[in-house]
Amino acid sequence: MRRGMGVIIWAVCFGLLIGCGGETPQPTKIPVPPAPKPTQTPTKVSPAAEEIKLERPALVAFTYDPRGKPDPFRPLVVEKPEVPPPPAHKAPPKPTWEPATPLEKFDLSQLKLVAIIWSIKEPRAMVEDSAGKGYIITPGTSIGKNRGVVTKINSTGIVVTEKIEEASGKISTRDTVLKLYPD
Repeated sequence: MRRGMGVIIWAVCFGLLIGCGGETPQPTKIPVPPAPKPTQTPTKVSPAAEEIKLERPALVAFTYDPRGKPDPFRPLVVEKPEVPPPPAHKAPPKPTWEPATPLEKFDLSQLKLVAIIWSIKEPRAMVEDSAGKGYIITPGTSIGKNRGVVTKINSTGIVVTEKIEEASGKISTRDTVLKLYPD
């Protein structure tokens, strides 16, 4: 097998050497017949015609007038800030309040106080919603739909101060107590 491969390699090399040798045939040149000579003699141009050719039209000075044309260096689309229409002597709309935390989405009656840690520097309590999810609260935590704030945490419960809007439009505060153990 090894001997057969050697023979094949030598045969290929020999074939390449034979294929590379020899002269390339030279291209044959075909004679081109000469172009026929013009039989007409050129006519002389009159001097008046020469003068007409030499005259150039006078250049008109161009001046650009930008009036009424857009500036090519300014953007085509310009964003203008949206200006609201002026209010028509109506009372200003009341700001809408949106809950920022999940505790502000529940009414206080839906929350249950389940734990209190009050013998530490900053007391904490845990409330549970109707789904059983617990939330840890501290004094100052926002709680309830009426924008309530936890004002006090003691051993028996928590005090939540709520802002309630009356029918007359007046806002009053109300303290609601959530007790750890109902009476």
